[in-house]
Amino acid sequence: MWSVSINRHSPTAPFRFADLISLQEEVLAKVRTERGKALLFAELAPVITLGNRQMLAGAPPLESSRIGTAEVVGGERGGNETWHGPGQWVGFVLAPLLEFTGDSRGVRRAVRLILEAVLPVAELHVPDAKIEEGARLGIWSDAGKLCSVGIKIRDGYTSSGFALNCVPHPSAFLGLNPCGIADAAPDFLFRNRPQGFDFAGEFEKIPTLILDSFEKKTSATEF
Repeated sequence: MWSVSINRHSPTAPFRFADLISLQEEVLAKVRTERGKALLFAELAPVITLGNRQMLAGAPPLESSRIGTAEVVGGERGGNETWHGPGQWVGFVLAPLLEFTGDSRGVRRAVRLILEAVLPVAELHVPDAKIEEGARLGIWSDAGKLCSVGIKIRDGYTSSGFALNCVPHPSAFLGLNPCGIADAAPDFLFRNRPQGFDFAGEFEKIPTLILDSFEKKTSATEF
């Protein structure tokens, strides 16, 4: 069984990227002690996380006009800058790599399992959603990127995870390409919805649906 924590952003109580990192460390310590596994979900206050490329000395700074009110922080990953914020669920997957994948070196397998667990939830709202590999790693529709994924292995445990775009918003991504992929556009599960669509209610359901999918995916795989 996966334990789960769901954390929400609101104008009066913003959940910041630093809060998520602190919670990850706290829960990861518990996972290590108990040999368990956990999913952390967060809807973050607007933030741009920088990849290693942007953090190198001499890298050009982001244009202030594109940042707006978003916080800018260093991430624990390669690649370029990307955006997280309201209307998007960020999910951190904390588990022993060996138990999660059956392989103590199964990093690619872990990434694939995460995408395969999120895909059925994406397909509920975007039937043409599909997993892509290589430089376009993630879940895509014909209109753009729905879900990004990236994990870090620390002493045999996975950390970080995925980001799933759900509710479209004019300020989402601030004109940035998802994960810095040239000519890529973000897509959202709830795009082109009719008047009266319950965006908030459907958004609230996503973590539970993903949790159920993780339970099915991992329980069906025996090592």
